[in-house]
Amino acid sequence: PASAPFPMKMHELLWRTQQDGFGHVISWQPHGRCFAIHKPNDFKSLVLQRYMNLTKMTSFTRQLNLYGFQRITVGRDRGGYYHEYFL
Repeated sequence: PASAPFPMKMHELLWRTQQDGFGHVISWQPHGRCFAIHKPNDFKSLVLQRYMNLTKMTSFTRQLNLYGFQRITVGRDRGGYYHEYFL
């Protein structure tokens, strides 16, 4: 739902994108502690508007930052997003 808090919308997005065949674009990492956007251009054009009602990647990133998500910059999960309570 459009009025749901951002973390709830993110959980829905991650679940629905798997169901709808967009797991190659965005998905949970295998361990389930973070998610990664594998194809940023496809994410912007195919996923962001459809599931989040956003048109700009900067708006999406702003929401992640607002809710305390951290971008992982080193290691095997580099480029992923993590929040200690978002599982």
